[in-house]
Amino acid sequence: MTVTRRSSINKRLERLEAARRKQAESAYRGAFVVLGAHEGETHLEMTGSDGGQCWFQVCPGPGPQISDFGQFAFVLHMTEAEAEA
Repeated sequence: MTVTRRSSINKRLERLEAARRKQAESAYRGAFVVLGAHEGETHLEMTGSDGGQCWFQVCPGPGPQISDFGQFAFVLHMTEAEAEA
């Protein structure tokens, strides 16, 4: 096998491994979204994270949505009362 061919195979393997790592990381991430009583356009603000679990608060106005923060294995929407319980 030539050096060029071996190099292209290594590059392909590195890309595949990077994609696999990213997929594995998202498999353990969870998002908890605390809903607010806002009308009209809303956005999310991250209020904390711990060990792959991210907490968000819905706020009024335009801004980032859940997809802007990456991929999550699950997204749980809850009211403020549910979040405090």
